[in-house]
Amino acid sequence: MIFEGETVIHWDHPPRCTSPHALPARSHREEPTWHPPRGDGQARVVRWTCDCDTVFYELRQAGGLRFIRRTTRARNNPSIDESDRRPAGEADAMWVALLHGLVR
Repeated sequence: MIFEGETVIHWDHPPRCTSPHALPARSHREEPTWHPPRGDGQARVVRWTCDCDTVFYELRQAGGLRFIRRTTRARNNPSIDESDRRPAGEADAMWVALLHGLVR
């Protein structure tokens, strides 16, 4: 119930969200090359963004290298893309840039 004069709080994301959200893409962002998934076995998920948005990301590791997986939900047909595999330090820096809107 809202009483006269009360401020209504609007959530940017539902309160159930416990994972970080990537900030909106900036105009001067880097656009990595996205590839179809390799399907080269199991990759361990290291970090992830909240999946409440239509696009969410995972930082994954496989075979000593890391990469970012982008999942885009479009009507019952998700689209999955992956970045190039990189050493952990480079991939972690790319992950931080993605969270700040500097990579998309």
